[in-house]
Amino acid sequence: MHNLPGFPHSFLLGHIPIMAETATKIPLDAHNQLAMNYLSETYDLRKYGLFYVDLYPIQSTPLLVVCSNDVATQVTQSSSTYFKKHPIVIKDFGRSFGRRGMVVLEGNEWKEVRTMFNTGFSQANLFSMVPMMAEQSEKFADRLSKFAREGGFVASIEVLAAAVTVDIIGHAILGLDFKAQTDSPNPVITAIIQGAKQTRSMADISPERLNLWRIAKYRYYDWVSNTAITKMLNERWKVLRENPAQTSESNAIFDLAMAKHMKRGGKLGEATKDFMELMRDNVKTFIFAGHDTTSSTITYALFELSRNPEVLAALRAEHDAVLGDDPRDATKRLKENPRIANDLVYTTALVKETLRYYLPASSVRQAPSGTMLRGKDGNLYPTDNCMLWVANSVLMHDPEHYPEPHKFMPERFLPNSPFQQIDKSAFRPFEKGSRDCIGQELAMLESRVVLAAIVRRFDFAAAYDELDKRLGRKPQMFGEEIEAYGGRAYQVLSTTAKPKDGIPMWVKERKA
Repeated sequence: MHNLPGFPHSFLLGHIPIMAETATKIPLDAHNQLAMNYLSETYDLRKYGLFYVDLYPIQSTPLLVVCSNDVATQVTQSSSTYFKKHPIVIKDFGRSFGRRGMVVLEGNEWKEVRTMFNTGFSQANLFSMVPMMAEQSEKFADRLSKFAREGGFVASIEVLAAAVTVDIIGHAILGLDFKAQTDSPNPVITAIIQGAKQTRSMADISPERLNLWRIAKYRYYDWVSNTAITKMLNERWKVLRENPAQTSESNAIFDLAMAKHMKRGGKLGEATKDFMELMRDNVKTFIFAGHDTTSSTITYALFELSRNPEVLAALRAEHDAVLGDDPRDATKRLKENPRIANDLVYTTALVKETLRYYLPASSVRQAPSGTMLRGKDGNLYPTDNCMLWVANSVLMHDPEHYPEPHKFMPERFLPNSPFQQIDKSAFRPFEKGSRDCIGQELAMLESRVVLAAIVRRFDFAAAYDELDKRLGRKPQMFGEEIEAYGGRAYQVLSTTAKPKDGIPMWVKERKA
């Protein structure tokens, strides 16, 4: 490790002393990508395109952090070498969402499942869902209006954003209303979310990993979600079996997958246990992944709009121009003409900048034995026995691609941007290559629709001080190291990268 890119290395303790020092600057519960960003800047590691982290004996596997688009392309888009998902990821996600989910599968089985679901995630099918997205966004606006009338304090905007994204993904995947935006939480969704929260990574060394009560809760939630989703799928399967034409008439992603299944020789009358397990695990994966990262993106977008009045003004001006002067007509316009969402160019730039600044998820891979990666400096570096983390948050804070990376500037993504053109390979919130996120178009479209429904109707302001007061706790104070990554709204690890405390906010309804 001494002669490989990385921060100062101790012969006895590896990188543990530097990580311990970093913990005095970065909160202990912060997502690791914040620490990697800080360390890459402090020790000028981006110039290599990758660097190593040795935490032995705390962690037996060395970490190889990929922080350049050139190196990331070698890992995720190589035509000659396939870097499969790391076993730790497979075990972690397998426990959370099932061993047959698309995130976990490899090889031909993954290709079969991806092909089966591709049609449902096509742009044409997603635009047919815009009226549904607009309707669910209206419910979100109604909930915000209720909070505004009752004092305006929302303890966690992320919780409200998660509810609207859950309802959207329920309709999108199964054509079902999960009613997450009601006073009675859906037990299935609760079980999926709580089960994921109880899961601990195989790389987790904390005592909590051995907590028997946590393990019992995880198994309970897993049983509840598996039982309920299997029941839903069996009921839907029965409907489709009795009326196969519905598979081509529906825009629900599960129904379209069944249509693809039949075209490839499958029969709706043959719902084997193995096939239903495959469908269950993928529906479970879609429900979680389809709401979780998007709710974080919407939450952070509202947070940054509250901190950047010039960005908010530009966004509202675009909505006035595209969706009409009356904010309450926005969803009506989208229902009448779903494709008008494509005209929300600044809104798209805002969502992209939010994803760049607050990356919700990334990829961890394993290289074939003997594989070498070429760094930005032209040298070849070993990968054997390493866990490869494609740390796109570090890449997307690189001033080489994103000038003034710690400033929130959607303008950098506009077609007529005053900044240098962004290399497409340097924007990777959904990863690149064959294993990129199947739901990326859904996430982008859904985020635009939700924001269009609310940003002109409400003003938002962070309310951490109020939350502190209500919880009787002292305010947290941070240095510039964490202020550069959202301050009190820094990202924490909760299966994915989530906003700290869900971002408490004041919500005020604007006058018409």
